[in-house]
Amino acid sequence: MSDSVRALATRYFRQRENPFLSELVHAARSGRHPGEDLSAEDAAGALHLVPDVRQDLDRAEVTLIEAVLDRGWTWEQLGAEYGNRSKQAMQQHYRRRGGKRSWPGKERPPRTESPHRLTDEDLDPAEVAKVREAISALLATAHDVAETHTVDGAWTPGEPVLEEISAIGLDPLPRLEVACRAAAKAIEDMVVAGWERRDPGCEQRCRRSWTVRLDDEMRDMASWLDREPQGRLLPRVDRPLTVGTTTAEREDHLEVAAEDVEQMRESISLTLARLEAHRAVFDQVIEELRRRQAELS
Repeated sequence: MSDSVRALATRYFRQRENPFLSELVHAARSGRHPGEDLSAEDAAGALHLVPDVRQDLDRAEVTLIEAVLDRGWTWEQLGAEYGNRSKQAMQQHYRRRGGKRSWPGKERPPRTESPHRLTDEDLDPAEVAKVREAISALLATAHDVAETHTVDGAWTPGEPVLEEISAIGLDPLPRLEVACRAAAKAIEDMVVAGWERRDPGCEQRCRRSWTVRLDDEMRDMASWLDREPQGRLLPRVDRPLTVGTTTAEREDHLEVAAEDVEQMRESISLTLARLEAHRAVFDQVIEELRRRQAELS
């Protein structure tokens, strides 16, 4: 508040004897002498004048607010200056005082699509349809799992009992995990295809970076570990294998039933092939970094 405004406010609203109120009283007295005592009738008459005065003050306040906004201030600036109000509170205050005008927001530069975001034009409708299908399956599976519980050990539809799901069993959860993985894969395929449509060859250029290749391998291996080995007959701990009558983990060895030997052998072969494929990428990266290291020598 400037010194001149502060002085004006002090003079008219902070004096011991307020001249503004005196004028109201004199108007209500209808010509009585100023020295006469104020009666109840005089005060009541002055009260009748207050609503008209308040309307004049509201009109003056609206005019001042409009003058400030017309000169470039924002609602936020005005609210902070005038009672530490928020933008919304300042606008409501203006409307309550009878203000009806509005001010256009500051011009903003036209929105341009970020080069780091895909647009609808970049996406293949077929890939988008696959994402929709995968998400729909995920939602349906999630609802099915959430609405399931056990009765006498069997999974049946019923009220959700999610807090008990770890205790009552995990049978429906693998389906939910598969649905989550399928949705994530569909989204990833859509995004990769979208970037390739926008910038053909970008995937191949990205894979020149060893960090990208390793990231792909690690995510692929993590996904594989969560999925494939769980359903295969594999030795899980480093203990000697012996052929016996049952397939079970013993104290000092793993016993494999004779009829399971061929299946376990096949599972080990497939697992080794998968691990060798991942190791090949790691070996390539190690060799690449060794060459770079040698070039700096």
